[in-house]
Amino acid sequence: MKIALISRNPENSPNMADKDAAILECVKGELEKAGADVTAVNDERMPEDIDVVCHMSRDLKVLEVLKTAERAGIAVLNSPTAVENCSRTRTMEILEKEGIAQPQFLIADSHEALKEMPYPAWIKRGEGWSCHKDDIRYAKDYAEARGAVEAMQERGIKSFVYTRHIDGDLIKFYGVEERYFSYCYPQSGQTKFGLEEINGVPRRLPFDADAMRSMVFRAAKATGLKIYGGDCIVNDKGEIAIIDLNDFPSFSAVREEAAKEIAKTIMNSITEQER
Repeated sequence: MKIALISRNPENSPNMADKDAAILECVKGELEKAGADVTAVNDERMPEDIDVVCHMSRDLKVLEVLKTAERAGIAVLNSPTAVENCSRTRTMEILEKEGIAQPQFLIADSHEALKEMPYPAWIKRGEGWSCHKDDIRYAKDYAEARGAVEAMQERGIKSFVYTRHIDGDLIKFYGVEERYFSYCYPQSGQTKFGLEEINGVPRRLPFDADAMRSMVFRAAKATGLKIYGGDCIVNDKGEIAIIDLNDFPSFSAVREEAAKEIAKTIMNSITEQER
């Protein structure tokens, strides 16, 4: 069996390129232990006679190539459609439709719509994925929100998302299908932009871990993700809300055990094809 692993373009992996490369290398090792022929690829050129493609790409050209591969009967993990569903506005709309808890949000194309919204809040790039430190900005009031929007507009961004800030513990989660789930509190300086500092030192507020797992599995299923991660907020009442959902994160906190589970999913996809 032949498997292609496609890395993430560095511009879509700010401050995380080394960690993204590390999880792919671990997955490659696990697959080779299982006897697979693994080829590492870093662009849209697809090797011939591939059975499965496992990728971290968010490049639009690569995603189109992967859609073509899917139509040709090649298993692609994550599905290109699932990756597109992780574009911020699309994720929020899917979670809302499924009734999955998330902060109050508003999708807008100018700062005028944010005048009457409650603060503090987060102003986020609406289209695509966050690639720049100013794609996510904390705003204490409307004036700061306006500044964040205007800064994004200067960079050519046309769609913005307001999300109300929730005071509580930030918790990172990781998942592979509905078979593997893990969570942890973020370590200072270990995330893309260091924004975990806004919520401060975790208070270890009590919450129902089973409820979090169920919520995350529902979100992954709704978006079509099989390899995923993200962030939740737990408030002082133990209420859980998803604030971010990502296709194929670096799994840096659980790299070795996650690599084993990802490899299992890849190998299982070959068996499913043969059926």
